[in-house]
Amino acid sequence: MHRPVARFRNNLILLACLALSGCQAPLTTFYAFADLPYSPAEVEKLQAGVQEINQDGSHDFSIHLGDIKAGKAPCERLYYEQAFTLLKNLNKTTFIIPGDNEWNDCTEPDAAWALWEEYFMNFEDNWPAPPFRVDHQLARKENFAFVYRKCLYVGLNLVGGRVHDAVEWEKRLADNAQWLAQQFAANRKKVKCAVAFGHAQPASGSQDPNEAFFAALQAAALDLDKPVLFMHGDGHVLELERFRVDNLLRFELNGGKEKDWLMKVVVAPGRKQPFVFQLPAPLTVNAIKGFGKK
Repeated sequence: MHRPVARFRNNLILLACLALSGCQAPLTTFYAFADLPYSPAEVEKLQAGVQEINQDGSHDFSIHLGDIKAGKAPCERLYYEQAFTLLKNLNKTTFIIPGDNEWNDCTEPDAAWALWEEYFMNFEDNWPAPPFRVDHQLARKENFAFVYRKCLYVGLNLVGGRVHDAVEWEKRLADNAQWLAQQFAANRKKVKCAVAFGHAQPASGSQDPNEAFFAALQAAALDLDKPVLFMHGDGHVLELERFRVDNLLRFELNGGKEKDWLMKVVVAPGRKQPFVFQLPAPLTVNAIKGFGKK
């Protein structure tokens, strides 16, 4: 899905690097991006972004939040291979989750999923083992989770677009909800915050086919009772807002067509607001007081 007009919401929250002073726990830094490359120009943009990430070197991992090609492009092997090759040039562990453009919106979703599995399942295994253990859901191996430096990270197969199979859709949302709840419950005493990654944006002005997941996310965040960040692509609009409950943030990334598509995130566990977004810069700083709990 794509909303054509890029904008910031009035309640945009962006905390400057200075907010990190006095952090008690070690910091984690990661890069996140979504919805590219859709064109030869975006291939070049992603190549440049890979070089920028590698040159920075301060990050612990990277993640692509889905849609590796344009929705109108055919679901042919060359696009999966192209994204695989580009992302493999990153010099540290990289994750990827599915997007609708390369799966359920394809003319033949089953064939498209077979290509996704071939190129991207357990994608992080293309690098030496990271300093954290990555677990995968038995029922849905593309879903992953790991704990690093007092923060839980959960990757989910949450796509927008066409409901290609109602039975599959309902089962996948139930699997996502179970994985999220299981990880939050198992790691509650180990972490001070959590980040969930998906592709789909919440639907606006219509019935949301992913509502069961967002209800589960809300419940899991309330149960964890610590700061939670949900990051996704899909809408091609840079948005950051408090989402449904006080301790849950939703952050939607720009796509490759927009200038500010590459986001660097610093996680400072133990702070009331542990999530710091350093790119794009400069941006207005609007701190929300009292977000989350220590």
